[in-house]
This record gives sequence, structure tokens and C-alpha cells, in this order.
Amino acid sequence: MMGLRNWRRMNACFMTFFFLIAVVACNSKKIVPVEQSDTPASGIIKIVADESFAPLLRSEIATFCNIYDDADIQADYLPEAEVLKTFFSRPEMRLMLISRRLLDEEKKHFEQIGLPAHEIKIAIDAVAFVLNNQNNDTSLTYEQVDQIVNGGITNWKQINPKSTLGKITLVFDNQQSSTVRYLSDKLLSGKPITSQAFAVDSNPAVIDYVEKDPGAIGVIGVSWISERGDSTTGSFLERIQVAAISSREVPDSFYLPVKRFIYSMHYPFLRELFIVSQERHSGLGTGFATYVASDEGQRIVQRSGLLPIDHAIRIIELKEEF
Repeated sequence: MMGLRNWRRMNACFMTFFFLIAVVACNSKKIVPVEQSDTPASGIIKIVADESFAPLLRSEIATFCNIYDDADIQADYLPEAEVLKTFFSRPEMRLMLISRRLLDEEKKHFEQIGLPAHEIKIAIDAVAFVLNNQNNDTSLTYEQVDQIVNGGITNWKQINPKSTLGKITLVFDNQQSSTVRYLSDKLLSGKPITSQAFAVDSNPAVIDYVEKDPGAIGVIGVSWISERGDSTTGSFLERIQVAAISSREVPDSFYLPVKRFIYSMHYPFLRELFIVSQERHSGLGTGFATYVASDEGQRIVQRSGLLPIDHAIRIIELKEEF
């Protein structure tokens, strides 16, 4: 059972967070009253999340449910396009976790159900480029990454004339993933990435592929290789290496997607992470979203290698590296 102190802290955070939703919902004629079977700290709900952020969300859910043992949060982890499709077509999905803001046409969904389109920014994530352990070219310029993604660079000799690795194989987790969409938006103004790239099934499958192919470059969410204490993600770093990328403006300064370079915004491939709610009452979805944005939830974000929404953090791990 939840202690009185925890309940008071949770209730105070919840009331602040939910105020806007409650005001709009109570004044909407489109809302149909539903039986409330859950509270901000108890019940069973379903949520859907981008698979890139599964390690972070699993940690958040496990810690939350350990504190509030009457809570059961069931998460589906899917490619970004499937996350959006599932969330908008299934009202029982209380929350979704995505790495971009809602589009104008997506906000119309909330107009139709009488709720505000409320996005809660919870972290800044990095997109990491992982390499086979046999690859000696572990530093890439921003321009080289751009050329690899658009198909202008297809062979390692174009990066290093002495390389013996041959063809560059660019590997993503899924054709409909957030990493594909992110690089298309950031580097190609929304145009398709090179037809030479291909997708496997998941972020772990990307690592499996890169481990076996010396010429491969895998694109994954950084939380899959950041939390060393996790038995699954911690082992990945033993199997691959992570590329350092230069900034666009200073091509001879290279940065790994580690805390100090994510926090300082020097690493060039960063993206925001949002929770979106379609919960109609003050339920478990609101309680969990509030927890993730709280001090306790943000410490989990920090441990996962992402930048918490509170930027005022002392960066003391000056020697951290992959």
C-alpha cells in the first residue's frame, strides 16, 4: 500500500498537471461520463510507446508500480507509425510516448473527443550510430552522416581510402520507426532516406546485425546502450561500438551521445520525447505521466542517459565515455 507522504506528494503533482485537462473536459459537451475504475495511483491501464524508448519506459513503469503496488501499467512497444495508429484508433490506450510534437491533423482527434491536445515533454533523447567492433573509422562528420543517409556515400573508402570494409550497410529498427522519420526530417527535409538502407525488427536486432557485419552502421535510440546497470542494454556495448559525430558548424570536433554532450547540446542528433494523454478522468494514466515528469521520474530519465526536462543538473561525470 502507498504511504501517506507518497500519496500527498503524488496528489499535489497530479492536481497541478491535470488542471488544464479537467477544466476543458468539464466544459465540453462531447464528453460522455465513464465509470472510473482507476485512480492516479491504482488500477489497470494500457499505454503504447515508441520501441526506441522501451528501456526508459520499462524502468519508469517498474519503479512506479513498485511504489504504488495497486497499479498495473501494460505497455505495447511499436514503431512510431504504429504507435500513432494504435493510440488514435483505440480509446483504451490512455497514453502514448513519441519523439515529436503532434501534427495539426492529429490534434483534431482531441477536438473530436472533447479533450485538449496536451503534450508533456519528459526528456531529450539522442539518436546513436553504432558500428562493428572491427571498424576503425569511429568518428564521422555531420556531413558524412548526411551523405550516408541520402545515398551520396555508399562505401567506407569514401570516408577512409585505406578502409577494407567495402560497402556501407545502413540499418534501422523498422521502416516506420521514429529514427527513420527523424533523420528524414532533419537531414532530407522529409524526403525518403537512401534506398540502400534497410530495416530489421527492433533496436536489439539492429545491434545483432551490426555485430555480424563489419561494414554496417546501425541507427538506434541511445537509451538502448546507456543504462549499464540493465542486464540487457548493458551487454550491448560489449558487442558494438558507438560513433562520435561532429557538429555541423565545427567538423573537426567530435561528440559521443553521452550525458555530458547531450546535456551541453553538443551532440548533433537530439530529439524531444513527449507523453500524450487521452485520459478522460483523473486516472492512472495521469498519475503515471505526472510521476515521469516529477523529480523521481526525471532521475530515471537521467540514469537512462537522456536529458531530463530540468536542465539545471550538475554534470560531474566528466570522464564518461562508451
